[in-house]
Amino acid sequence: MRLATLLRSGPAAWTALILVPVLVWFSSRNTASTIAYWPSISSRTTIVVGFISAACGAGAAWESARIEQGGISALAPARRASSVVLVHLGPLALLGLTAMAAPFLVVLASVPSPSGLPNPAILAVSYSVVLAHIVLGWFVGARMPRLIGAATMLIFGYLWGFWPAAIGALPWLRHLNGQGVTECCGLDQEPSVRSLAATLTFSLAVVTAVVLASALRNYRRLISLTVFTATTAVALHLAVPLGFQGTHARDTTLRTCAGQTPQICLWPEQNVHRADIAHWADETTARLATVGVTPARRVEFGDPRPDKAHVASNVATSPLPHEMPACALRQGAAYPGDEAAVALYAWLALTGGVPKSDLAQRWPIEAINLAERIRALPAQAQHAWYERNTRSVHDCAVLPDLDPASYTRAVAQ
Repeated sequence: MRLATLLRSGPAAWTALILVPVLVWFSSRNTASTIAYWPSISSRTTIVVGFISAACGAGAAWESARIEQGGISALAPARRASSVVLVHLGPLALLGLTAMAAPFLVVLASVPSPSGLPNPAILAVSYSVVLAHIVLGWFVGARMPRLIGAATMLIFGYLWGFWPAAIGALPWLRHLNGQGVTECCGLDQEPSVRSLAATLTFSLAVVTAVVLASALRNYRRLISLTVFTATTAVALHLAVPLGFQGTHARDTTLRTCAGQTPQICLWPEQNVHRADIAHWADETTARLATVGVTPARRVEFGDPRPDKAHVASNVATSPLPHEMPACALRQGAAYPGDEAAVALYAWLALTGGVPKSDLAQRWPIEAINLAERIRALPAQAQHAWYERNTRSVHDCAVLPDLDPASYTRAVAQ
Protein backbone atom coordinates (compact mmCIF):
# COMPACT_ATOMS: atom_id res chain seq x y z
CA MET A 1 0.00 0.00 0.00
CA ARG A 2 1.33 3.42 -0.89
CA LEU A 3 2.30 5.81 1.89
CA ALA A 4 -0.10 8.47 0.58
CA THR A 5 -2.98 5.99 0.83
CA LEU A 6 -1.94 4.97 4.35
CA LEU A 7 -1.80 8.57 5.49
CA ARG A 8 -5.12 9.40 3.88
CA SER A 9 -7.00 6.41 5.26
CA GLY A 10 -5.24 6.02 8.61
CA PRO A 11 -5.37 8.16 11.76
CA ALA A 12 -1.76 9.44 11.75
CA ALA A 13 -2.19 12.49 9.51
CA TRP A 14 -5.47 13.59 11.08
CA THR A 15 -4.07 13.15 14.58
CA ALA A 16 -0.98 15.20 13.66
CA LEU A 17 -3.18 18.16 12.64
CA ILE A 18 -4.48 18.36 16.21
CA LEU A 19 -1.64 16.94 18.28
CA VAL A 20 1.34 18.90 16.94
CA PRO A 21 -0.19 22.41 17.32
CA VAL A 22 -1.34 21.52 20.86
CA LEU A 23 2.14 20.31 21.79
CA VAL A 24 3.75 23.44 20.33
CA TRP A 25 1.39 25.65 22.33
CA PHE A 26 1.85 23.63 25.53
CA SER A 27 5.65 23.57 25.22
CA SER A 28 5.86 27.31 24.58
CA ARG A 29 4.24 27.87 27.98
CA ASN A 30 6.56 25.49 29.86
CA THR A 31 10.08 26.67 29.07
CA ALA A 32 10.73 28.88 32.09
CA SER A 33 12.97 26.42 33.95
CA THR A 34 14.95 25.36 30.87
CA ILE A 35 18.57 26.47 30.68
CA ALA A 36 21.02 26.37 27.77
CA TYR A 37 22.32 22.93 28.77
CA TRP A 38 21.52 19.96 26.56
CA PRO A 39 20.24 17.57 29.27
CA SER A 40 17.89 20.33 30.49
CA ILE A 41 16.63 21.05 26.97
CA SER A 42 16.25 17.35 26.13
CA SER A 43 14.40 16.57 29.37
CA ARG A 44 11.68 19.13 28.61
CA THR A 45 10.56 16.83 25.80
CA THR A 46 9.55 14.20 28.37
CA ILE A 47 6.80 16.50 29.71
CA VAL A 48 4.68 15.88 26.61
CA VAL A 49 5.39 12.16 26.16
CA GLY A 50 2.11 11.37 27.92
CA PHE A 51 0.15 13.25 25.25
CA ILE A 52 2.11 11.68 22.40
CA SER A 53 1.96 8.09 23.66
CA ALA A 54 -1.78 8.37 24.36
CA ALA A 55 -2.52 9.69 20.87
CA CYS A 56 -0.25 7.17 19.11
CA GLY A 57 -1.59 4.27 21.18
CA ALA A 58 -5.17 5.25 20.33
CA GLY A 59 -4.28 5.51 16.64
CA ALA A 60 -2.70 2.05 16.72
CA ALA A 61 -5.80 0.60 18.38
CA TRP A 62 -7.99 2.20 15.70
CA GLU A 63 -5.87 0.76 12.87
CA SER A 64 -5.78 -2.67 14.47
CA ALA A 65 -9.55 -2.75 14.93
CA ARG A 66 -10.04 -1.61 11.34
CA ILE A 67 -7.83 -4.42 10.03
CA GLU A 68 -9.57 -6.97 12.27
CA GLN A 69 -13.06 -5.87 11.27
CA GLY A 70 -12.06 -5.95 7.62
CA GLY A 71 -11.25 -9.66 7.96
CA ILE A 72 -7.79 -9.24 6.47
CA SER A 73 -6.41 -12.13 8.50
CA ALA A 74 -9.02 -14.50 7.03
CA LEU A 75 -8.03 -13.77 3.42
CA ALA A 76 -5.40 -15.64 1.47
CA PRO A 77 -2.10 -14.23 2.74
CA ALA A 78 -0.24 -12.15 0.19
CA ARG A 79 2.05 -10.71 2.86
CA ARG A 80 3.22 -11.90 6.22
CA ALA A 81 1.31 -10.62 9.26
CA SER A 82 4.43 -8.81 10.47
CA SER A 83 4.60 -6.86 7.21
CA VAL A 84 0.99 -5.74 7.58
CA VAL A 85 1.69 -4.60 11.13
CA LEU A 86 4.79 -2.63 10.13
CA VAL A 87 3.03 -0.96 7.20
CA HIS A 88 0.10 0.22 9.29
CA LEU A 89 2.10 1.21 12.37
CA GLY A 90 4.86 2.98 10.41
CA PRO A 91 2.90 6.24 10.00
CA LEU A 92 2.11 6.24 13.73
CA ALA A 93 5.77 5.72 14.60
CA LEU A 94 6.55 8.66 12.30
CA LEU A 95 3.84 10.68 14.03
CA GLY A 96 5.52 9.94 17.36
CA LEU A 97 8.86 11.24 16.05
CA THR A 98 7.27 14.36 14.60
CA ALA A 99 5.31 15.02 17.79
CA MET A 100 8.50 14.76 19.85
CA ALA A 101 10.52 16.95 17.47
CA ALA A 102 8.03 19.83 17.42
CA PRO A 103 8.08 20.66 21.16
CA PHE A 104 11.81 19.99 21.28
CA LEU A 105 12.39 22.68 18.66
CA VAL A 106 10.09 25.06 20.55
CA VAL A 107 12.06 24.58 23.77
CA LEU A 108 15.36 24.88 21.91
CA ALA A 109 14.24 28.18 20.39
CA SER A 110 13.49 29.59 23.85
CA VAL A 111 17.09 29.42 25.09
CA PRO A 112 20.45 30.50 23.67
CA SER A 113 21.79 27.65 21.55
CA PRO A 114 24.28 25.59 23.54
CA SER A 115 27.30 23.92 22.03
CA GLY A 116 27.29 20.19 21.48
CA LEU A 117 24.39 17.87 20.73
CA PRO A 118 21.06 16.94 22.33
CA ASN A 119 21.13 14.15 24.91
CA PRO A 120 20.44 11.03 22.79
CA ALA A 121 19.65 8.80 25.79
CA ILE A 122 16.76 10.98 27.01
CA LEU A 123 15.25 11.28 23.54
CA ALA A 124 15.64 7.57 22.74
CA VAL A 125 14.10 6.47 26.03
CA SER A 126 11.18 8.88 25.55
CA TYR A 127 10.58 7.44 22.10
CA SER A 128 10.63 3.91 23.51
CA VAL A 129 7.60 4.88 25.64
CA VAL A 130 5.76 6.01 22.50
CA LEU A 131 6.62 2.79 20.65
CA ALA A 132 5.47 0.68 23.59
CA HIS A 133 2.06 2.40 23.51
CA ILE A 134 1.81 1.87 19.75
CA VAL A 135 2.49 -1.85 20.12
CA LEU A 136 0.10 -2.17 23.05
CA GLY A 137 -2.55 -0.21 21.14
CA TRP A 138 -2.32 -2.65 18.21
CA PHE A 139 -2.80 -5.57 20.58
CA VAL A 140 -5.76 -3.97 22.41
CA GLY A 141 -7.46 -2.72 19.24
CA ALA A 142 -7.65 -6.20 17.72
CA ARG A 143 -9.66 -7.37 20.71
CA MET A 144 -12.14 -4.50 21.03
CA PRO A 145 -14.57 -2.59 18.83
CA ARG A 146 -12.84 0.19 16.92
CA LEU A 147 -14.06 3.16 18.97
CA ILE A 148 -13.81 1.45 22.35
CA GLY A 149 -10.25 0.26 21.75
CA ALA A 150 -9.07 3.69 20.66
CA ALA A 151 -10.83 5.37 23.60
CA THR A 152 -9.33 2.84 26.02
CA MET A 153 -5.80 3.52 24.82
CA LEU A 154 -6.38 7.27 24.79
CA ILE A 155 -7.57 7.30 28.40
CA PHE A 156 -5.03 4.73 29.58
CA GLY A 157 -2.15 6.49 27.81
CA TYR A 158 -3.06 9.85 29.31
CA LEU A 159 -3.50 8.51 32.84
CA TRP A 160 -0.31 6.45 32.71
CA GLY A 161 1.58 9.39 31.23
CA PHE A 162 0.68 11.88 33.97
CA TRP A 163 -0.92 10.16 36.95
CA PRO A 164 2.23 8.49 38.44
CA ALA A 165 4.01 11.85 38.78
CA ALA A 166 1.23 13.04 41.10
CA ILE A 167 1.47 10.07 43.49
CA GLY A 168 3.64 10.96 46.45
CA ALA A 169 3.36 7.52 48.03
CA LEU A 170 4.83 5.72 44.99
CA PRO A 171 7.37 8.19 43.58
CA TRP A 172 9.29 5.50 41.70
CA LEU A 173 6.40 5.01 39.26
CA ARG A 174 7.57 8.05 37.31
CA HIS A 175 10.71 6.14 36.34
CA LEU A 176 8.60 3.55 34.53
CA ASN A 177 6.45 5.87 32.42
CA GLY A 178 9.22 8.18 31.16
CA GLN A 179 8.70 11.08 33.59
CA GLY A 180 11.66 10.30 35.83
CA VAL A 181 13.97 12.91 34.29
CA THR A 182 11.36 15.57 33.57
CA GLU A 183 12.86 17.92 36.18
CA CYS A 184 16.41 17.38 34.96
CA CYS A 185 18.83 19.10 34.95
CA GLY A 186 20.76 21.85 36.64
CA LEU A 187 24.20 22.62 35.28
CA ASP A 188 25.76 20.52 38.04
CA GLN A 189 23.49 17.54 37.31
CA GLU A 190 23.08 14.76 34.78
CA PRO A 191 20.08 12.54 34.05
CA SER A 192 20.05 9.37 36.12
CA VAL A 193 21.19 6.43 34.01
CA ARG A 194 19.25 4.18 36.38
CA SER A 195 16.01 6.12 35.76
CA LEU A 196 16.46 5.97 32.00
CA ALA A 197 17.26 2.26 32.16
CA ALA A 198 14.11 1.61 34.24
CA THR A 199 11.93 3.35 31.65
CA LEU A 200 13.56 1.53 28.75
CA THR A 201 13.29 -1.84 30.51
CA PHE A 202 9.60 -1.38 31.25
CA SER A 203 8.90 -0.34 27.66
CA LEU A 204 10.77 -3.45 26.54
CA ALA A 205 8.62 -5.55 28.91
CA VAL A 206 5.43 -4.27 27.27
CA VAL A 207 6.67 -4.76 23.70
CA THR A 208 8.10 -8.22 24.36
CA ALA A 209 4.94 -9.44 26.08
CA VAL A 210 2.73 -8.22 23.23
CA VAL A 211 4.96 -9.75 20.55
CA LEU A 212 5.06 -13.10 22.33
CA ALA A 213 1.31 -13.10 22.95
CA SER A 214 0.70 -12.40 19.27
CA ALA A 215 3.32 -14.70 17.73
CA LEU A 216 3.20 -17.85 19.86
CA ARG A 217 0.62 -20.58 19.43
CA ASN A 218 1.10 -22.68 22.54
CA TYR A 219 1.22 -21.37 26.11
CA ARG A 220 1.38 -17.82 24.78
CA ARG A 221 -0.44 -16.31 27.75
CA LEU A 222 1.78 -18.06 30.27
CA ILE A 223 5.02 -17.27 28.43
CA SER A 224 4.17 -13.64 27.69
CA LEU A 225 3.00 -13.04 31.27
CA THR A 226 6.13 -14.69 32.65
CA VAL A 227 8.42 -12.60 30.47
CA PHE A 228 6.50 -9.41 31.29
CA THR A 229 6.69 -10.13 35.02
CA ALA A 230 10.40 -10.91 34.94
CA THR A 231 11.31 -7.86 32.86
CA THR A 232 9.10 -5.59 34.96
CA ALA A 233 10.83 -6.92 38.08
CA VAL A 234 14.14 -5.72 36.61
CA ALA A 235 12.61 -2.32 35.91
CA LEU A 236 11.29 -2.11 39.46
CA HIS A 237 14.70 -3.08 40.84
CA LEU A 238 16.13 -0.10 38.98
CA ALA A 239 13.32 2.35 39.77
CA VAL A 240 12.22 1.78 43.37
CA PRO A 241 15.46 2.91 45.12
CA LEU A 242 15.39 6.21 43.18
CA GLY A 243 12.23 7.61 44.78
CA PHE A 244 11.71 11.06 43.32
CA GLN A 245 15.34 11.44 42.25
CA GLY A 246 15.88 11.43 38.49
CA THR A 247 19.31 13.07 38.43
CA HIS A 248 22.77 12.55 39.84
CA ALA A 249 25.69 14.89 40.41
CA ARG A 250 27.80 15.76 37.42
CA ASP A 251 31.46 14.75 37.39
CA THR A 252 33.22 17.61 39.23
CA THR A 253 36.47 16.97 37.38
CA LEU A 254 34.82 18.73 34.43
CA ARG A 255 34.67 21.91 36.51
CA THR A 256 37.65 24.31 36.60
CA CYS A 257 38.27 26.68 39.51
CA ALA A 258 40.51 29.75 39.50
CA GLY A 259 41.09 32.84 41.61
CA GLN A 260 41.32 33.58 45.31
CA THR A 261 38.46 34.33 47.73
CA PRO A 262 36.34 33.62 45.97
CA GLN A 263 37.51 30.88 43.69
CA ILE A 264 35.32 30.98 40.58
CA CYS A 265 34.32 27.45 39.53
CA LEU A 266 32.93 27.05 36.02
CA TRP A 267 31.57 24.16 33.99
CA PRO A 268 32.69 23.68 30.36
CA GLU A 269 29.59 25.52 29.08
CA GLN A 270 30.64 28.61 31.07
CA ASN A 271 34.36 28.73 30.35
CA VAL A 272 33.97 30.95 27.29
CA HIS A 273 32.63 33.66 29.61
CA ARG A 274 35.33 33.27 32.29
CA ALA A 275 36.91 36.70 31.78
CA ASP A 276 33.62 38.56 32.21
CA ILE A 277 32.54 36.43 35.16
CA ALA A 278 35.87 36.94 36.94
CA HIS A 279 35.72 40.70 36.35
CA TRP A 280 32.16 40.98 37.70
CA ALA A 281 33.07 38.80 40.70
CA ASP A 282 36.01 41.10 41.52
CA GLU A 283 33.72 44.12 41.38
CA THR A 284 31.25 42.48 43.75
CA THR A 285 34.01 41.41 46.14
CA ALA A 286 35.30 45.00 46.28
CA ARG A 287 31.79 46.30 47.08
CA LEU A 288 31.40 43.80 49.92
CA ALA A 289 34.80 44.75 51.33
CA THR A 290 33.58 48.30 51.98
CA VAL A 291 31.24 46.93 54.67
CA GLY A 292 33.61 44.26 55.96
CA VAL A 293 32.06 41.21 54.29
CA THR A 294 34.10 38.45 52.63
CA PRO A 295 32.52 36.09 50.05
CA ALA A 296 32.62 32.34 50.43
CA ARG A 297 35.86 30.60 49.51
CA ARG A 298 34.32 29.02 46.39
CA VAL A 299 31.45 30.21 44.18
CA GLU A 300 29.76 28.62 41.16
CA PHE A 301 26.85 29.58 38.94
CA GLY A 302 23.80 27.64 37.76
CA ASP A 303 23.26 29.56 34.52
CA PRO A 304 25.41 28.54 31.52
CA ARG A 305 25.65 32.23 30.54
CA PRO A 306 25.40 34.21 33.79
CA ASP A 307 24.97 37.96 33.37
CA LYS A 308 26.40 40.64 35.63
CA ALA A 309 23.41 40.61 38.01
CA HIS A 310 23.56 36.83 38.32
CA VAL A 311 27.27 36.87 39.14
CA ALA A 312 26.84 39.70 41.64
CA SER A 313 23.97 37.90 43.35
CA ASN A 314 25.83 34.58 43.68
CA VAL A 315 29.06 36.12 44.93
CA ALA A 316 27.40 38.60 47.29
CA THR A 317 25.06 36.09 48.95
CA SER A 318 27.60 33.26 49.08
CA PRO A 319 28.36 33.83 52.83
CA LEU A 320 24.80 32.73 53.67
CA PRO A 321 24.29 28.99 54.29
CA HIS A 322 22.40 27.03 51.64
CA GLU A 323 20.52 24.99 54.25
CA MET A 324 18.97 25.64 57.65
CA PRO A 325 21.08 24.66 60.68
CA ALA A 326 20.54 21.31 62.39
CA CYS A 327 18.77 22.99 65.30
CA ALA A 328 15.99 24.15 62.96
CA LEU A 329 15.41 20.68 61.54
CA ARG A 330 14.33 19.12 64.83
CA GLN A 331 10.63 18.38 65.10
CA GLY A 332 8.72 21.37 66.49
CA ALA A 333 11.83 23.57 66.52
CA ALA A 334 11.46 27.32 65.96
CA TYR A 335 13.84 29.05 63.59
CA PRO A 336 13.88 32.84 64.12
CA GLY A 337 16.85 33.12 61.79
CA ASP A 338 14.60 32.66 58.75
CA GLU A 339 13.48 36.29 58.87
CA ALA A 340 17.08 37.41 59.25
CA ALA A 341 18.19 35.30 56.27
CA VAL A 342 15.62 36.96 54.00
CA ALA A 343 16.77 40.45 55.03
CA LEU A 344 20.46 39.54 54.84
CA TYR A 345 20.06 38.14 51.34
CA ALA A 346 18.47 41.37 50.12
CA TRP A 347 21.13 43.52 51.81
CA LEU A 348 24.04 41.45 50.49
CA ALA A 349 22.60 41.42 46.96
CA LEU A 350 22.07 45.19 46.87
CA THR A 351 25.46 45.83 48.42
CA GLY A 352 27.09 43.55 45.84
CA GLY A 353 25.61 45.53 42.97
CA VAL A 354 22.40 43.68 42.07
CA PRO A 355 19.91 46.27 40.74
CA LYS A 356 16.82 46.73 42.91
CA SER A 357 14.56 46.15 39.89
CA ASP A 358 16.16 42.75 39.30
CA LEU A 359 15.98 41.71 42.95
CA ALA A 360 12.34 42.85 43.25
CA GLN A 361 11.31 40.26 40.65
CA ARG A 362 12.14 37.39 43.02
CA TRP A 363 12.40 38.78 46.55
CA PRO A 364 9.91 40.29 49.07
CA ILE A 365 9.67 44.07 48.72
CA GLU A 366 9.59 44.45 52.53
CA ALA A 367 13.02 42.82 52.80
CA ILE A 368 14.37 45.03 50.01
CA ASN A 369 13.08 48.20 51.68
CA LEU A 370 14.68 47.16 54.99
CA ALA A 371 17.96 46.41 53.20
CA GLU A 372 17.95 49.90 51.66
CA ARG A 373 17.47 51.46 55.11
CA ILE A 374 20.44 49.46 56.40
CA ARG A 375 22.57 50.54 53.44
CA ALA A 376 21.93 54.18 54.39
CA LEU A 377 23.81 53.56 57.67
CA PRO A 378 27.57 54.09 58.09
CA ALA A 379 29.73 51.15 57.00
CA GLN A 380 30.56 50.26 60.61
CA ALA A 381 26.87 50.08 61.55
CA GLN A 382 26.08 47.98 58.47
CA HIS A 383 28.79 45.52 59.42
CA ALA A 384 27.49 45.33 63.00
CA TRP A 385 23.97 44.63 61.65
CA TYR A 386 25.33 41.91 59.38
CA GLU A 387 27.37 40.20 62.11
CA ARG A 388 24.54 40.33 64.65
CA ASN A 389 21.91 38.86 62.38
CA THR A 390 24.21 36.30 60.77
CA ARG A 391 24.51 34.73 64.22
CA SER A 392 20.76 34.18 64.32
CA VAL A 393 20.91 32.44 60.94
CA HIS A 394 23.35 29.88 62.34
CA ASP A 395 22.01 29.58 65.91
CA CYS A 396 18.32 29.03 66.71
CA ALA A 397 18.84 30.44 70.23
CA VAL A 398 19.87 33.88 68.92
CA LEU A 399 16.96 36.16 68.07
CA PRO A 400 17.50 38.56 65.14
CA ASP A 401 17.60 42.31 65.62
CA LEU A 402 16.82 43.86 62.25
CA ASP A 403 15.92 47.38 63.44
CA PRO A 404 18.33 49.92 61.87
CA ALA A 405 17.90 52.22 64.88
CA SER A 406 19.65 49.71 67.15
CA TYR A 407 22.85 50.02 65.18
CA THR A 408 22.68 53.77 64.69
CA ARG A 409 22.72 54.18 68.49
CA ALA A 410 25.50 51.65 68.89
CA VAL A 411 27.75 53.52 66.46
CA ALA A 412 26.91 56.86 68.07
CA GLN A 413 27.98 55.55 71.48
